[in-house]
Amino acid sequence: MAIAGCATPSSPPICAALRGVGAVPITGAAGVTRIRYTYADEAMRLPHLQCRADQGDRTAMVELARALETGSGVARDDSRAAALYEKAAQDRPAFTSIYSPPVRPGGAGQVMMIPNADGGPGNAEAKYRLGHMLVEGRGIARDADRGRQLITEAERKHGRADDPGGI
Repeated sequence: MAIAGCATPSSPPICAALRGVGAVPITGAAGVTRIRYTYADEAMRLPHLQCRADQGDRTAMVELARALETGSGVARDDSRAAALYEKAAQDRPAFTSIYSPPVRPGGAGQVMMIPNADGGPGNAEAKYRLGHMLVEGRGIARDADRGRQLITEAERKHGRADDPGGI
C-alpha cells in the first residue's frame, strides 16, 4: 500500500543567493519568541523581506508592503503594497481536516487534523493599513465599507489604533 504525501515547497530562487543575513531570537515578557534579523548590508533587507514574504511570512509581507507604500528603499507602488496587505490580512484556518477512509469494508474511517503553518487570524497591522487604502481608494478600488470594517477588526484586536505603528 502506497501512502501519498505532501511535497515540501522549495525555497524561492531569490533565497538561495542571500548572504549576510543574521537572525537573533528575542523572547518578550509574554514568553513569545520573535526573530530579529540583521543585515551585513542594508541592500539585503528588501530581497530578504521578499524572500520571507514569498514563503508566507505575514510580518515580512507587512514590512515589505510598508516599504512599497512609503517608497522606503524601493520605488513606491501602492497597488503592490495593497496586494501584500490583502494577503497578510487574510484569516486562515489553523487546521486542515483530512479524511482517511476505512481500510476494510465495515471498518471505521478517521479524520486527521493537520496544523497549517500559516493558519490563524490575519495580521492586524495589515488589516489597518489595507483598510485605510480601501477608504482612500489608494492602490486599490475604493471600498469605504470594507475599509472601515478592516480598521474596526484591527482596533478590536489591539485596542485603539490612532498610531498605525502601534498596531
